[in-house]
Amino acid sequence: MKNDPAQTYIYHITDVANLPGILAEGGLLSDARMAQRNPGVVIGYDHIKLRRLKELRVDCCGNRFVGEFVPFYFCPRSPMLFVVNQGRTGRPAGCQDRIVHLVSTVAVGMASGKEWAISSGNAGANHASFRAELEALDELDWESIRVTQWQGRTHPKSAEFLVGDFFPWTGIRGIACLNSKVANEVTSMLKQAVHQPKVAVKRDWYY
Repeated sequence: MKNDPAQTYIYHITDVANLPGILAEGGLLSDARMAQRNPGVVIGYDHIKLRRLKELRVDCCGNRFVGEFVPFYFCPRSPMLFVVNQGRTGRPAGCQDRIVHLVSTVAVGMASGKEWAISSGNAGANHASFRAELEALDELDWESIRVTQWQGRTHPKSAEFLVGDFFPWTGIRGIACLNSKVANEVTSMLKQAVHQPKVAVKRDWYY
């Protein structure tokens, strides 16, 4: 393996307002599970979320819908974050200051006991392919995943690590924020949590 699962980081983005609900659930829920509860503050495209819930399937995991998995990117500063910050998904432009990156690793996801899969690109696209084999990790387009200027590379940069149904809060290794104000807010939210990941300001993870 070129890419050690224990050293391959994965990133889930969410609005900071969703953290109390995530803590109360003990982890991250898939969109399918969230649909049965209060969905919280949604940051993505509604029509793409619906497609992931009703149309697109992960053939290597019992043909389950993409929306039944908790999604992670393989990089921070994802194309989706750019789109959300541009105000294209219904949120106000410049809203990235309220979005945090929840960081873990592929190894943690694999050890969660849940089904998992690696997508070749954006799992919300019709042409994405899925594999539940570690070899797929080495076959991702890592050059595209790592570049900061990704125009023309949106699909491969948006490759995802998917974890079935639920990702435990104890699996989150760190939380990155745009500024110290939000970092302090997150730290305050975590005061009563048994598991308290390191909170850091990562300006270069944002636009």
